[in-house]
Amino acid sequence: MCKVDHGAAAVAAATALTASHPHLARAAAAHPALAGCEDVEWASVTGCPVDVPVVLRGLLDPDAAEPAERALDWLVMSGPMAISAAMPAVVPYLLRLTADPSVPRRTELLGILLVAAALSAPTDPANAWHMAIGGLEQDHPERARCRAAFAADAAWVRRLLADEELLAGAELGTDDRESLAEAAGLRHP
Repeated sequence: MCKVDHGAAAVAAATALTASHPHLARAAAAHPALAGCEDVEWASVTGCPVDVPVVLRGLLDPDAAEPAERALDWLVMSGPMAISAAMPAVVPYLLRLTADPSVPRRTELLGILLVAAALSAPTDPANAWHMAIGGLEQDHPERARCRAAFAADAAWVRRLLADEELLAGAELGTDDRESLAEAAGLRHP
């Protein structure tokens, strides 16, 4: 089976982002959605090899948003069906960025949040399919931390679920809405 080094891919994507948009490395996050991201000890997050604030700032820049999103994808996913340990720390910023209509590619950011919600759902040990895809819950503490991050920012999840323009643009189905609501511990409206 082919394995991809997601950490190395995240570093390569972030390096390319910074090389093509050097101003992102020099500027502090002025956008309110990124308040506090400079204070997070990102280096202490397992599997977080890149300067996350640079990637998050890139999501605000129309010219850098697409490569920043690619770098973010590599950062927050540890495999095709698994979130990384960095995802729970990034969720609060993604929720706030996605809620801002002025943020480029916010529909794509919503997609990342939906993946995080779906992949952080608890697995049912009695369900062979859940176990084959997700494995045991205790082997993946990032899932519980991700659910906790969604729950801590449930007001932002409610805001996204009420944003009909965003939801229509993303063409979300009922399952997607329910998954996001469940990740935050909300009943689907």
